[in-house]
Amino acid sequence: MKIESISAQLSRMPLPKGPWGDQIHHVTDIEILLVDITTDSGLVGTGFSHTSGVGGRTMRAMLDELTPTLIGKDVNPRKVWHEAWQYLRDNGPGGVTTLTLAAVDLALWDLLGKHHDLSLPALLGQVHDRIPLYGSGINLNLSVDELVEQVQEWKAAGFFAGKVKVGKPDIEEDYFRLRKIREAVGSYPLMIDANQGWTYARAQQALNRFADLDLYWVEEPFRVDDVVSHSRLKRHTATPIGLGENLYTLQQFNEYLTADACDFIQADLGRVGGITPYMDIAALGRAFNAPMIPHFVMELSATVLCAVPNALGAEMTDGGTLTELGVIEPHVHVDGYFVPRSTPGLGLEFNRALLSKNAI
Repeated sequence: MKIESISAQLSRMPLPKGPWGDQIHHVTDIEILLVDITTDSGLVGTGFSHTSGVGGRTMRAMLDELTPTLIGKDVNPRKVWHEAWQYLRDNGPGGVTTLTLAAVDLALWDLLGKHHDLSLPALLGQVHDRIPLYGSGINLNLSVDELVEQVQEWKAAGFFAGKVKVGKPDIEEDYFRLRKIREAVGSYPLMIDANQGWTYARAQQALNRFADLDLYWVEEPFRVDDVVSHSRLKRHTATPIGLGENLYTLQQFNEYLTADACDFIQADLGRVGGITPYMDIAALGRAFNAPMIPHFVMELSATVLCAVPNALGAEMTDGGTLTELGVIEPHVHVDGYFVPRSTPGLGLEFNRALLSKNAI
């Protein structure tokens, strides 16, 4: 099969439960770049990429520039990805470059699955029948009562853990909120996410104050290009460190792991450039005995994790799954687990009418 044509649509989907708030974000919608690749056999594969409301037009422009170089190429995701990355990398090895490549890469894997009549886990080499989920909220703006209720709902739904935002101006306010959650849910595993908002001194103060809360991990305490501070903190705190949603390349993950600067790898399938680079990052994590627990796009991330030996679980972003956004036909989780579909390809059925209605 060869690539005959590529078409794309950019849509802006409002968050169904209202804006998200944390230390560095105020998000009101998610942009979805949907890409269809048609082959000379007539088979069509569909992929997508996403933003937190900013940058979709830039991705679309980069795709338009890339498209002529892809026409006529074989449907070979790995070969296409690496050639396309070399073509675009002068614009940056990651970021908009890899976000754009993700939509193409996913469409090619969708094509391969459909061509061979295999689901994505079967195509990649399935090792798990189901994937546990954890509840995640962009919830720094919630009251303490709302926050406690949210985590209680996750526990009742069977999610293996819950994650909440921290970063209030007063550490004591963060501690009060976390203490109320701990009192309400007992020993239920609890993560915190600082969204790159702390200084090194602030992180030490906060984690020392939170020491009695038995936290599962602290996520992104510093800016993600500050490997040194993450490594220092890991040596001086008992709280494990999770990060990766804002890393874009295999080399960046390798730098963190060789510096012993993180414990959990939260690579985002869209931001790293799709399935092709994600599987390389997962293999790197396995070499360092680091579990994979990806960021966002739960329905796709959990599907891919079924082929990842060192999978720990997937993030169920409250109000931000593809199902809740209306981007795909509903894919429900059961008792806190995600079970992949046996449909050939990615297993995602996109709601094209709604995406068209919200087209930019």
